[in-house]
Amino acid sequence: MQTMQNKPIWSPQDLESSLVMLLYHGVTSGPSIGIENFSRKHIDANEFERQMSLIKRKCTVLSIEDVVDIALREQSWPKNPVVVSFDDGFKNNATIAAPILDKFQIPAVFYICAGMIETNCMFWVDQIEDCINLTERYRICIELDSVVTFELGSPEDRIQAVSAIKAFCKKSDVCDKNRILANLMEATGVTPSFNHATNYKMMSWDEVKSIDRNSLFTIGGHTLYHDSLSAQTAENMRLDIQISLGLLEYNLQHSVKHYAYPEGQAYDYHQNVIDTLKEFGVVCSPTAIEGINPDGSDLFHLHRIMPGFMGRAFPYD
Repeated sequence: MQTMQNKPIWSPQDLESSLVMLLYHGVTSGPSIGIENFSRKHIDANEFERQMSLIKRKCTVLSIEDVVDIALREQSWPKNPVVVSFDDGFKNNATIAAPILDKFQIPAVFYICAGMIETNCMFWVDQIEDCINLTERYRICIELDSVVTFELGSPEDRIQAVSAIKAFCKKSDVCDKNRILANLMEATGVTPSFNHATNYKMMSWDEVKSIDRNSLFTIGGHTLYHDSLSAQTAENMRLDIQISLGLLEYNLQHSVKHYAYPEGQAYDYHQNVIDTLKEFGVVCSPTAIEGINPDGSDLFHLHRIMPGFMGRAFPYD
C-alpha cells in the first residue's frame, strides 16, 4: 500500500483478492451551513449513487452474512469482494441511502447506536461541531489537559478547533468527555440541537424496522451512545453491549449477531470486549482501522475504508 496525503491507494491486484469493507455514516442531499459536515462524514447523494453504480458493475458485492459464511468455511474471497456498511443510525440512512442501495440491489449492514434511535440526542462529535460552528465568539478557552485558547476567526480556525477537541475527547473516558462538552457549551454560548442540521437527525424505530424488513439489509449493534468500549469499566462495557443488543432485539423481534466498535481504532477495543460480544452471540465486529482484508482475516479485526471522509479516495476510482 502506498499513501499520498491521506488517500490510500491499493493496487488492482490488492482489491481483486482482498475484502474491501466500505464504511459510511450518512448520505446527504442538502447544503451545509458554515463548517457543518466539513469532514464529509455525510457523503453527497449523487456521489454515493455513482459509487454504488460503480461497485455494482465492477465488484462482487457481498452481504455481511456472506462474509461470515466465507470466513467460517475458510474459503477464499470471490474476485473483487466488497461490503457496504453504515455506522451510527442517522435518519438519512433510511431516507436517502437505503433507496439508492435498493435501486441497485446492493446489500448493506447498518450498525445502530440503539440508545440514540427516536431521540433528540446528538453524538458528542456533532455537539462539538455544532458549538464551534454556531458560536458568535471569535476566541474561546477550554480546559483539556490544560487550558487551551482557540481562535475562531475563520472557517479554517473553527475546523482546527473542532479537530483538536475531538482528538482529545476520543482518548478520554466518558466522564471527562462530558465535562469538556459542558465547558464547550458554556464557552461558546451554544446549546447543540439536532434541529440545527438535517444531518444530525437520527432514525426512528419505524425506520430501523423498515430497513430490517428489506432482505438486502442487516442491522447490527454499535453500543448505546457511541462510547468507546475500551474506555468503559468492564461492568459498564458489558452492560452497554447487553442493553444495546437487547434494545435492537426487542424492537426487531429477532436476534442480532453483528456489531461494530464505536470509534473503531486499535485502542477502542480489546480481547475482553471481543469475548463479551461473542458471549452475547455476536459473530462479526469490524473496526474502523483503515485497510483491506486478505483471505483468512479475523472477523473481529476486519478493516474498513471511509470514502470521502476527510478527503479519502474511493478505492475503485
